[in-house]
Amino acid sequence: MIAAATLVAWWLFRSMYTLIDGATEADSERNPLAGVPYYWAANAAGIAFQPLALWAGLRLAGVRGNHLAIIISVYVWATMTTGHLVDSAPSPWEAVVWVAVQSAATTGASLLQARLMPASTQPKERSS
Repeated sequence: MIAAATLVAWWLFRSMYTLIDGATEADSERNPLAGVPYYWAANAAGIAFQPLALWAGLRLAGVRGNHLAIIISVYVWATMTTGHLVDSAPSPWEAVVWVAVQSAATTGASLLQARLMPASTQPKERSS
C-alpha cells in the first residue's frame, strides 16, 4: 500500500512537471518565472496526494490506528523522498531505494503506534 501510494504520487509529480515544462517552454525565454505558480500548484498536489492515497488505501485495507504512520509518511515524503525522485531522473535502483525508505519509515511508525497505543489499532466494536 505504501509503495503504491508513493509510486503513484511520483508518477503524478513527473506527469505534471512534464506537462508544465511543455506548456511554458515558449514563454520561459521571455519570462524566466513562467510557470512558477503552476509548479507551486503541482508541488502542493503531489505532496498532498501521497498521504491522502496512503490513508485511503490503509482504510480500504481495514488498517486502523494509522495516524502516526500518516504523519511520518508526510514528513519523509515532503522532506526526503520528493526531492530525490522529482528533481532528478533516478535510475530504477534509486527509485526502489527511495520507495523502500518511504515504506520503512511509514511501516516503522505504524508498528510503533501499535506498540505504544494498542487500543488504537484494535477493531472498534459495533453496538447493535
